[in-house]
Amino acid sequence: MSIFASLNPEQLGLVQRARNAVSPFDLGACLPAAFEALKRDFWNIVLVNFVWMLLSCFLITIPPLMVGICRFNDKALRGESAKLDDLFSGFNDFGTSWLMFLVMIPFLIVAFMLCYLPGIYLSVAWMLSWNLLAEKRGSFWECLEMSRQAVTAHWGWAFLLVFVAQVVSQAGIIACFVGILATLPFYTLMLSAAYGRLFADPQATA
Repeated sequence: MSIFASLNPEQLGLVQRARNAVSPFDLGACLPAAFEALKRDFWNIVLVNFVWMLLSCFLITIPPLMVGICRFNDKALRGESAKLDDLFSGFNDFGTSWLMFLVMIPFLIVAFMLCYLPGIYLSVAWMLSWNLLAEKRGSFWECLEMSRQAVTAHWGWAFLLVFVAQVVSQAGIIACFVGILATLPFYTLMLSAAYGRLFADPQATA
């Protein structure tokens, strides 16, 4: 029995599909998907990510903005009209997002104190919890557990994707911090692309 949450049959089915997903964290798919989204709506994505980065300087706004940026990215990757309103939509889930945040942080702090490796495992395993919460797939406990179970089945590739996404997103620092406005979106866009591949509905992609 999980120490985090008991999942209902629908959630278990979602996790099982994710476990069986073929190369969901494929860099050759996630990076081009992020690039195409950025190329398609460059200035809008850059502006929204700048606002996200700016407002994330305030601790109280971080959790709801994490939900909002997931919703924004999901639309951007699908080629839909993604707006600043999507970023702020996370505030409609302010309480739930903060509950997730308050649970994640202590667990991660303790995990990193335990020889560091458990912290690395959990930080990667939980990386798609915000996307699940943004899609209202369950309570914050259930979203944490669905992400952990699904990502763990592909953990090595997920870690590689996170590492590459961070390198790409931070590359703009070389250009005296100005370039980071263009490269920062790659990190969350690549993770959202991986989320779409990991939890894709076979009927929707058939």
